Amino acid sequence: MDKKTFLEILAKYNRGTANKEEIEFLEAYYELYDAEGNILDSVNSQEKLNIKNEISAGLLLEVSSQQNKKIPFYYSKWWSVAAVLALLTSLSIFYFKSKKTEVLITQTEKENIIKPGVNQAILTLADGSTIGLNDSSHGVVVEEDGLIVTKGTDGKISYNVEKDLIPSINTVATPRGGQYHLELPDGTKVWLNAASSIKFPTRFSGKNRIVDVTGEIYFEVARNKEMPFLVRTHHQQIEVLGTHFNVNAYDDELAEKTTLIEGSVKVTKLDKTANKNTLWKVLHPGQEASIKAKGAQIDVTTTDINLAVAWKNGYFKFDRADINAVMRQIARWYDVEVVYVGAKSEDLFVGEMKRTEDIKGVLRILELSKIKTSIKGRTIIVTN
Repeated sequence: MDKKTFLEILAKYNRGTANKEEIEFLEAYYELYDAEGNILDSVNSQEKLNIKNEISAGLLLEVSSQQNKKIPFYYSKWWSVAAVLALLTSLSIFYFKSKKTEVLITQTEKENIIKPGVNQAILTLADGSTIGLNDSSHGVVVEEDGLIVTKGTDGKISYNVEKDLIPSINTVATPRGGQYHLELPDGTKVWLNAASSIKFPTRFSGKNRIVDVTGEIYFEVARNKEMPFLVRTHHQQIEVLGTHFNVNAYDDELAEKTTLIEGSVKVTKLDKTANKNTLWKVLHPGQEASIKAKGAQIDVTTTDINLAVAWKNGYFKFDRADINAVMRQIARWYDVEVVYVGAKSEDLFVGEMKRTEDIKGVLRILELSKIKTSIKGRTIIVTN
């Protein structure tokens, strides 16, 4: 919340026109401000910068209304109250410990740092040979008769294929803890999230351009009206002419989702047992299609497209996500295992965090939301 918005709410409060949520926000702010004193006066400029960085990664908690349980006022569903709490709590926890304690915490974190994912992938050629792709080198990575694969200084790989070359199938796959960006032979741009893959021909031919994917991938499809672009997953086929969209098809998610950013796509549910594809929907920008593995329909809803592409833009972003959904994303990006001890939290999470944080920074934000975590090797233990 910026200063202008805060002052507008304060003015409404003084005029007696503030609504219930705005009144709760101001009461929360002043109660905690009085309890802690003028916090910002006690820290230097570098610490203020650190505080700003902590808050920019703030993960806010929205408690599920289904449980009807009594909760502290600072878990109000209005995000601004939670934001103030996150600010004041982080100040009291991280900036009011003795110098000796701060040194000990820093040393402990250095011993157990789990870094975020990086740009890395494996390119598998038609003959089964593999080539590691990362940011450490660039230039020509494959040069065969009629086929040249190059990697730019930005890490993106691209194909240059002679027209008469017989197409072969290549695969680019990212591990857990990896992401990658490539350009397909037709000029389509593709971004792969962690633990994802795309299988494609070295030259598109025939009536359609067909690729097979797993995991999560963002597409910017090169327009070609004469040759539609088809994306196939386990349970769906997406047909486009030229558009931007995101596909989430991880096996451990509850449903496969296709989110349209611009243009239009036709999503068809694949029914391999019946050997027919009769169920389909056309999406418009801002819509998302959801297909469950054992479901009999395609659910289409209007959604926040920023939520779907947050990973591509360097963020975790959640909107009423449960702890399972949150930790699945964290596990894939940091290449860790997650173990739950005791009953899982039934709270729902709203907010965003940078994916460039080491895992301690991410877990610290969760702990502000009363989720207890600990690290054993590359295993995250979550305790309610």
